[in-house]
Amino acid sequence: MKSSMMAVAVAVALAGCSTGDGNMFASRDKKVEYFRVFDIKTGAAGPEVAKAATEGINRNVANATMASPEAQVQEQPGRFKLSATAPGAAPGAVAATPTPVCEGASWTAKANPRVNGGDNMNMIACLFPYKGGYHLDMYAVFSKKEGGWLEWPRRLTGRFMGTPEGWTDKAMNDVIRTIRESTGAEVLLVEAKPEVVGTPWMEASGGVGGSGGAKTSK
Repeated sequence: MKSSMMAVAVAVALAGCSTGDGNMFASRDKKVEYFRVFDIKTGAAGPEVAKAATEGINRNVANATMASPEAQVQEQPGRFKLSATAPGAAPGAVAATPTPVCEGASWTAKANPRVNGGDNMNMIACLFPYKGGYHLDMYAVFSKKEGGWLEWPRRLTGRFMGTPEGWTDKAMNDVIRTIRESTGAEVLLVEAKPEVVGTPWMEASGGVGGSGGAKTSK
């Protein structure tokens, strides 16, 4: 009798916890955005810098689409923008999520890598030439599951397989690191979200998919 009453009490408690907005068993999607803006001072020619950037992006991304459009050297560096209209869309059409645009860039890389723990990742890098050197702008956005029954298994998997945040950090650091190592450039971080601790791009190059980064499905 006592066991039956206990079972009923547990069932009622679980039902109460799993209703309404405070559903403790349901996961939720969290949007995560990263961007980095680097200033690059180097005497290397544009094609050499673009080649280094391509090598850097290829260290982690196998399906990136690269382009080297004609670009004028400006007095001040350009900057990527988030457009509400997808490229090639009909007039007035609004994209489901803002689309990064690299107007005025001399090199661009775009990819949708499949990273463990992250969904719908969109990554873009833009190289903007200006009279003082180059600016490298990098942007990534993805969604990830949080909460619910699988929160602890997800955390455990992240410890062994890496996280999408760690992968994104490594991918961005590898691009600017490769440019610095290949061209002897002086590199300065101008802006970042989230904040970057230290200068990881000054460290020696590691292997593909290094520590902290989630594995990709290439």
